[in-house]
Amino acid sequence: MNIFIIEDDDYKKDKIIDCVNANHSNVTFTEAKSVSSAVTSLESLTDDTVILLDMSLPTYDLDEASAGGRAQGFGGIEILRNIEFFDLRNQVIVITQYESLVFNNRTLDADTLSKELKYEFPENFYSLIQFNVITDNWKNQLLNDLKGIIND
Repeated sequence: MNIFIIEDDDYKKDKIIDCVNANHSNVTFTEAKSVSSAVTSLESLTDDTVILLDMSLPTYDLDEASAGGRAQGFGGIEILRNIEFFDLRNQVIVITQYESLVFNNRTLDADTLSKELKYEFPENFYSLIQFNVITDNWKNQLLNDLKGIIND
């Protein structure tokens, strides 16, 4: 299985990778930490690559010389729009830590955001998972969603 994980929080990224590796063998991960690096990598993805996407991302990769540019609360939307623009067929699972997000000047809970993403990106958006360090519910949902994508 090929997974492209777009996540700027190393702790969250490592937890996601650990969860997948503990339950699947032969997983190849590709990583990006910003909108810019993710968009640059999109065209080289194979059709069977599953994308695990954070919603809030910096514009550019963080390093010692750069603060990463302006943080984009909905950097994930920018990436979804590029996936659509490039006419890619990859399935996207959004994984966010936020219980609600401001989108188009409205505060949306996770369920409402999920419905809006499904409406706007019906070919690519698969699900939205709320990451939580306290419970393992997100792990079960991630594993079920990956199983659903693999079996489709």
